[in-house]
Amino acid sequence: MGRKAAKWRKQVEPHFGFLAQLGFGKVDVDDSSFWSLWVQYRSKTSAIRISKSNEFIRSEVHLIRLVDGEVPAYPIWITDDRIDWTLLDNVVVSRRPDLAGELAKQTGLADQELDQQLGFWARVLREVAEDFLEGDFAPLDEAGALVRSHVAENPQQVQVWIPSDAPAGTEAAEQEKVQGTVPPNVGVSVRRYWRGRTSKSKPG
Repeated sequence: MGRKAAKWRKQVEPHFGFLAQLGFGKVDVDDSSFWSLWVQYRSKTSAIRISKSNEFIRSEVHLIRLVDGEVPAYPIWITDDRIDWTLLDNVVVSRRPDLAGELAKQTGLADQELDQQLGFWARVLREVAEDFLEGDFAPLDEAGALVRSHVAENPQQVQVWIPSDAPAGTEAAEQEKVQGTVPPNVGVSVRRYWRGRTSKSKPG
C-alpha cells in the first residue's frame, strides 16, 4: 500500500467503516493510477469501491457484482451482457430522483470537500441501496436499466480520424477494421483531418 492509498483509506474509513460490520470485511486499496485511487470493501458476492478521481475531480462510489467471487473487469461498452458495475449516482437517479440535484454538488478534491462528499455518499448508500448492502442486486439492475435507456437515446460510437491525403477507400477499410474490435451495437465513423503545410501570405 502506497502513501496515497493509505491516506485515502484513512479518509474513507470514518464514513464507510460500517461496511465491515455488514459483511464487507475484505478491504483492498490501489493507487497505481494517476487518474484514480480507491479503497474497496468486498463481501462474498459484491463490492463497494470508493474512489478519488483526478479525472472527474470528485469522489465516486461504484457498486459491483462479483463474478466467481472476483471483481469483474470494468465494462468499456454497454452490450446485451449483464451489467455488473454501476455508479451510486445511477441508483440515486433511478430510485430517488428528488436527490438528483445534489449529485452535481459532489465535486472538488480538497480534503474538506472530499469529507463532505464521502459523508453524502455514505448516507445515500444506506438510504437508497440498503438492499444492496444486504446482498440484493436490485439497485444495480435498476441502475443498469437506466444506463441502457441512456445508451438507446445516445448510441455508442467510435470516431476514427485519417489524414486528408490517405488513399481513396481508406475510410471503408478503417471502418471495417475498427468495427471488428467493438461490439455490434457500437457504431464507427471515419473522418479525414487536414495534414499539410499551412499557407502563409508573403509580405507585400
